[in-house]
Amino acid sequence: MKSHSLKIGDELTVVAERLNDDGDGVARNDGLTIFVPHLLPTETANVVITQVEKRFARARVASRQETASKGAAGQGATGQGASSLREQPACSVFGACGGCQLQHIDYQAQLAHKRDVIESTLRRHAKLPDVPVLPTLGMQHPWRYRNQVQVPIRFDERSGRFIGGFFAPASHNLVPTDECHLEPVAMERTVVAVLELLSGAQTKRSVAADGHVSDVPVQVPVYAHVHHIIVRQSFTTGQLMVILAVRRPLQGASELALVEQIAALPDVVSVAQTVQPQAHGPVWGSTVTVLAGAPHLTERVEGLEFLISPRSFFQVNTEQAGQLYQQVLRYADLRPTDQVLDAYSGTGTISLLLAEHAKRVLGVENIRPAVEDAKRNAQHNRVTNARFVVGEVEQVVPERLAKGEQFDVVVLDPPRRGCHPDVLHAITSAKPRRIVYVSCNHATLARDLGILVAG
Repeated sequence: MKSHSLKIGDELTVVAERLNDDGDGVARNDGLTIFVPHLLPTETANVVITQVEKRFARARVASRQETASKGAAGQGATGQGASSLREQPACSVFGACGGCQLQHIDYQAQLAHKRDVIESTLRRHAKLPDVPVLPTLGMQHPWRYRNQVQVPIRFDERSGRFIGGFFAPASHNLVPTDECHLEPVAMERTVVAVLELLSGAQTKRSVAADGHVSDVPVQVPVYAHVHHIIVRQSFTTGQLMVILAVRRPLQGASELALVEQIAALPDVVSVAQTVQPQAHGPVWGSTVTVLAGAPHLTERVEGLEFLISPRSFFQVNTEQAGQLYQQVLRYADLRPTDQVLDAYSGTGTISLLLAEHAKRVLGVENIRPAVEDAKRNAQHNRVTNARFVVGEVEQVVPERLAKGEQFDVVVLDPPRRGCHPDVLHAITSAKPRRIVYVSCNHATLARDLGILVAG
């Protein structure tokens, strides 16, 4: 491979040729691939190198050229100024915040890009160049759709107040902001209100010799052990649940009074805590305790009601969840006599929707609280032909199939790591009429499809 002389801090001019899977612009310099966030195909930019590896480099945009350029350094490509796909991001901290990658791209172009990513991945990794990839199903209004948000918070000693925001890309550096265009306004207001309540506890009453009363900031924050505010919302009822991620449990009169104040906020029907001693890394602790109000929210999807407890998994985009489940049902093409296996069934959302159209559904999931949620939701919806078992899918499914248990339709909805090969081999050997694979990671999807097709 040709060696290169680029170093961190080097400045050069590049033209983006295409986007990579993450939406970064892909440019080349003397044969070396350079990834540049927020640079669109055909656009020219002066960039600063931020990372250098043997096979690639990363850079940030120092300035972007709005007019056409000729002969970017190290290549013969020419740019044509700002791309016609470029949009003005709605968010004031886009780029600084690590939450969104594509706000600078026209929404229809975002949907087309996601389709292209799937098509490319199937071609390159699954060796399936002829599989038709249908257009991405987008939203009419692709904003304010999240039903859950996790907001890291910090105590600011200069102001004596708590601030919230989101982490910068690939870091735990907080980017302060009171708004996020992906979450409903009610959730934004609730986070701000909780921050105010936390900050209000950071003052003490001072009485001067002349009788003047004032509030003085406390230098050591009382609630320094609170490191995240988590808010969930039901799009069916509008009700909110607030979960505080804390280093130690809330206790004592003042902290329990804080809980009651949060529970009294508009639309808040539940307050809970999860104890996570580490402020960085996993936000949730091993347990979640409801401190005030209802134990769950209620969400209605495709005619069924689902009870959402603080830790329940539920698709974060409620509107698109409905579209997703419609596709699953359409592809499953169920018959009234079908026996259905739902592997990696989670809280049973898909299982219960399938059960309306099949003779029997078996859901397999290794997380016990999720199975308990599934059973509770089955009972709540009076679904009697869905059964849920706790166990590792790679153990339970091969064992049941080896014993002769038969399924006409299999639904796979694995976590990001995809399916265990033993599961895929057992299913292909069992020869169900249909397999529906719901994926949240296109790379492991392609890997698993290769195994399924070979089988």
